[in-house]
Parts: sequence; C-alpha cells; structure tokens
Amino acid sequence: MANVLVLKEESRMSRILKDERGMTLIELLATVVILAIIAGIGVSAIGRVIQNSREDAAVAEIQQALNSAKLYQSTAGTVTSPFTLKTVIDEGYHDTPTSTWASTDDIKFTIDSNGVLTMSVPSGQLKAGNETNADFLGKTSEQVLGLTRSVLFPAP
Repeated sequence: MANVLVLKEESRMSRILKDERGMTLIELLATVVILAIIAGIGVSAIGRVIQNSREDAAVAEIQQALNSAKLYQSTAGTVTSPFTLKTVIDEGYHDTPTSTWASTDDIKFTIDSNGVLTMSVPSGQLKAGNETNADFLGKTSEQVLGLTRSVLFPAP
C-alpha cells in the first residue's frame, strides 16, 4: 500500500485567526494621540461648563442680594439711603458666605424720591472662578432681575 497524503483545505476563518498579530508601534501611537485629543476636548468643555455655572451663581447672588434689600426696605421701618449690603446682612435679611463678596460695604443700595431701589456693584466685588465682575452701577430691580452672565462677566 502506498502512502497517501491527504490535504485538508483550511477554512478562511482559521486562516484569519492564525494570521492575527499585535498592534504595531505606529498603530499604538496613533491610538494614544487620538485618545489624548478626545480627552483634551472633553476637559476644555467641562471647564467651560464649570465656569458658566460659577457665573450663573454670581448672577443669582446679586439678584438675591437685591431681593434681601427690598425686604429690608419694606420691613425695617425707617431706612436711610444709601445703605450697604453689610447693613442688610447685619440686620439678618441676607445670609451669604463671607467669601462671596470682596467687600459688602462696597455694595450700595439707593432709594430715590419715588421709593425706587437701585443697586450698585463696583467691578471686582464678585468672583466667579478666575473672573471678576464688571461695573454694575445704579441698576433698578428690572435690570437686576434681567441680569445675564454676559453683562456681569463680559468677554475680554
């Protein structure tokens, strides 16, 4: 009897699996660079969201300070004009962390002859992250309630 050699045809899938190799150094480097770019975009986007939140909190703080001053004006009896945010805080009408304002003595409220309350916040009194507020002087209730972060923290 003669020796017979039988050749089996290798399936396509087994050929692909046998040919499997690791990633080359260039492929690995390209993958790392792509991931770094994606991470950089994500970090800057998150930074902008955090800064916007801090600026929105500063806007809300100014609006709350005005509402506290209105409450002080309407319930404290005789109020001399002008008065400061420090007075409103000392009288118990507003509760704010000490780190919120640079100086509560510099935040002024004025009552005109018609009883209209205006608020003045000089620049640099309120900090949102690395940004400080622009001048916000002599503003009425409507202007304070319509305040946006782009007005309080204008782009340089």
